[in-house]
Amino acid sequence: MMTTDVLRVIDPELSRQTESPAEIYALLRERIARYTMGDSTSGSVGTARRLLEGLLYCADLCRRMPPNDLATDAPLSARVKAGSEIAKRLEKRAKLLLYEATRLQPPIRNRSFQDTLHALPSFFRGYDADFFAQEIPCSFDYPLCHPVSDALLGVEYMLDYLRRWLVESRFLRAFSEDSLRTLYERYYIDSMDLLVNLFLPVAEMATLCALAGAPIGRLALAPAEYASVGQLLLQMDEQAAQRYILAASDRAVAQLGLDGEPVLEEMRQTARDLLFRLRAGFDSSRLIVFS
Repeated sequence: MMTTDVLRVIDPELSRQTESPAEIYALLRERIARYTMGDSTSGSVGTARRLLEGLLYCADLCRRMPPNDLATDAPLSARVKAGSEIAKRLEKRAKLLLYEATRLQPPIRNRSFQDTLHALPSFFRGYDADFFAQEIPCSFDYPLCHPVSDALLGVEYMLDYLRRWLVESRFLRAFSEDSLRTLYERYYIDSMDLLVNLFLPVAEMATLCALAGAPIGRLALAPAEYASVGQLLLQMDEQAAQRYILAASDRAVAQLGLDGEPVLEEMRQTARDLLFRLRAGFDSSRLIVFS
C-alpha cells in the first residue's frame, strides 16, 4: 500500500493537508514507536489516528503562532516540536486562568458551576502536549452565555473557555448577592440546581436598566419602565435600535466600573441577542420586570 493510502486509512481527511505525505508518514512512524516504547505493533488504528491528529495540530499551531527563530520552511518534525512547546506554554497560561477562576468566584453560584470548577483541573492531569495536543481531556458542563467555538482544540479550547468564564464571573462580582438571588429566583425559579448560565439574565437586565436610566445595581425595572423601553426599541428601525441598545450595554459596563474589550464584547453580544428576541416578538414574560 502506498504512503498516501496508509495515511488515508488512518485519517480519511488527510487529503486536505498540505504537508508531504511521505514526511508525515515518516514522522508518524517515529511517534508511534515513541508512544508504544518501540513496540509499534501494539498501537491500534485509533491510536495512530490520534497521534496523526496530534502532530498535524502541532504543525498548525506552529504555523499560527510561529517562534521567531524557526524558518517557515523548516522540516515538519521541527515545526511539530515547536508546536508542542507552544501548547505547553499555553497550558501554563491556562493554569493561571484556572487559579483566577477559583479565586474570583461570583457571590452566588449553582451546582453545575461548582461541579465544573472542580472538574477543570482534570484537564491538566490528562493533557498531553507531546502526543495528543489536540485533545480536551475534560468535561465542561457549565454552559457559558456565548460558547467556545467548536473549531478550537486542545489547550486553545481550555484557554477560551476560562477567558469567557472569568469575564462572566468578574461581571457578576459587580453585583450584590441579594440582587443576584432575587433576579435568579424570578428568571429561573430554581437557579441553584438547574443547568443554567448565571451571566445571561444579569447582562440582559443591566442593559435594560441602562436603557431605562434606572440604577444598574438594582437589576430590576418597574412594568412601566420596561414597557417604555420596549416601545422605544420597537419603534426604531433595526440599525438605530441596535446602536441604541449597544450604547446602553456600554453604559452599563462603565457604570459598574468594569473595563476591557472582553466584557464589552460579551455584553454587546448579549444586547444584540436581546434586541433580536424583542423585535421578533420574544415572550416578554421571560424578561424580568418587577418593582
